[in-house]
Amino acid sequence: MKTKPVSLVKLVSVVLLVITSGCARQGYPTGGPKDEDPPVSLGCKPDNGSLHFDANEFYIQFDEYVVLKNPTNNILVSPPMKQQPEYTTKGKGVLVKIKDTLQENTTYLFQFKEAIADFNEGNLLSSFEYVFSTGKDMDTLMLGGRVLEPRSGKPWKETVTVMAYRDIESEVVALVDTIATFVQPDFVTRCDKQGFFAFHYIPAGRYRVVAFEDKNRNLRLDPTEAAAWDTVASEAKPSLDSNRVSTLLISQPETQRQRVTSSSFIAKGRIQIVTQLPLQHPVVSGEEVEWRLNGRRDTMNLWCLNPHCDSTMLVLSDNSLQDTLRLRFTEQKKGKRQKVGAKEEKTPLLRPLCDGNKAFYDDLRLEITNPIFMVSIGATAEVMYLKDSTVTSHYLVADSNDQIRIDAALKSGEKYHVHIAKGLFTDIYGNTSDSLDFDLTPKDYGTLTLHIDNRTGLPLVIEVLDKRDTVVQSSPLPTPLSPLTFKHLAAGDYTLRAILDANGDGRWTPGDYRLQRQPEQVIFFEKTLSLREKWEMEERWMVVKEKPRLENNTRKEGINTELKRSDKSSILTPIEK
Repeated sequence: MKTKPVSLVKLVSVVLLVITSGCARQGYPTGGPKDEDPPVSLGCKPDNGSLHFDANEFYIQFDEYVVLKNPTNNILVSPPMKQQPEYTTKGKGVLVKIKDTLQENTTYLFQFKEAIADFNEGNLLSSFEYVFSTGKDMDTLMLGGRVLEPRSGKPWKETVTVMAYRDIESEVVALVDTIATFVQPDFVTRCDKQGFFAFHYIPAGRYRVVAFEDKNRNLRLDPTEAAAWDTVASEAKPSLDSNRVSTLLISQPETQRQRVTSSSFIAKGRIQIVTQLPLQHPVVSGEEVEWRLNGRRDTMNLWCLNPHCDSTMLVLSDNSLQDTLRLRFTEQKKGKRQKVGAKEEKTPLLRPLCDGNKAFYDDLRLEITNPIFMVSIGATAEVMYLKDSTVTSHYLVADSNDQIRIDAALKSGEKYHVHIAKGLFTDIYGNTSDSLDFDLTPKDYGTLTLHIDNRTGLPLVIEVLDKRDTVVQSSPLPTPLSPLTFKHLAAGDYTLRAILDANGDGRWTPGDYRLQRQPEQVIFFEKTLSLREKWEMEERWMVVKEKPRLENNTRKEGINTELKRSDKSSILTPIEK
């Protein structure tokens, strides 16, 4: 058969069509909007919510390919299993193989806490639950609450696992009160980011609830783990009331055993020792040293009388502590090589703590680098008032904080120049102080006076916090009705909180689960105080026992989120056959 010849016109048309198509397809298609939706479950095999469950695996099907994110930590099984299930992806779904022997007539709940994400974009499925019963009935009751940090009223910064234990009657009270330290829980769940938790599908009964970090995932409360617990057993209910959930206060227990946490040379002849708890009556033997404690008494700075000392053995004793420390100085590597023959930079003996436009409260203070051996008689600082160039002399006074105070009352907002002559101080090594000059413009401060009516029946410690929730000043309340004045507060916004000082030690004391001692309660003042320079503000505060402060607009919303997760209609969807 002969083929027909292709005409020139047809050939040119084909070539033009190819060229035109190529020009129209320059660049890449956008592909549409980015997928931000999490995977959607299409059903399960066996069905979610199955009764008489006797399989050794189940499969969850999704509408797209998924990946598993740290399933060992992000999937909770309640009641807990001795042998961990095996989690794998298969097709567009997750396959769970059960390794443990299932208990009879028991409802099991698998909580996938951010363990599932879509394959392409990594969108997390925030929570998915698979439930089944090995018996003829499904347990449907609930138990919930919230875990908060008592001093801030906010959720704990770390992940909190919550355990529920069936309430048991025992003649040995300690067995019930410390059950979380040695018994595996009956049910387990985890707090969300707002601190809310809820146990779903549990049987009728009363339960003791304990929440803790469980960093090693052993389902046991270890001595150093932060914990919160309810003082009474709670009844499982058909539903949760968002306005009446219990609040557990979590805190890090204090380490009761004193020990040295670090010790090292920080320079030749200079040693620093840090302890777990404040030192009471420390004694240092071995090398001849001078030493000072910081304000918290948990850091000891030592100066060897031999300034070139680079190795030593010290014995630190204090009540139950006796530790032998063998120390050696190690030269730190510097970024740039030091020139041969160059002298080491000398650290000045005095350094101002009030420079620029910031005064050290109402005092002008200097920091002492080394312990002072001798002070010149009549040592003074010359202060020049730059407005009219007048010069006045003010005594230099050494105080117990290893600081020098300039005994001068200066005006706020005015500029000054301070001059300290050379050789007024001599340290323990025989070094004399150099001359020192600096400028400053003292700021004015506000004063806050509180008239507190204490109705708690307990001693109070009042704390003043800045906008970053940092404690700037604190003081015990002397008597229930006595005024309390806080001076030298910089202009700004402040909040107040009262510590119910149950043990009377003048500070906040955390809880201890083993001692069944709850953390001391904290009560917040109802409003924020705005203080300006030179203001003298007065406030009245009736302090009564109340629940800790909660974050705004999160209480009801958070527990309702947990309630929605228990809605069977949303999770008991059979897989399409």
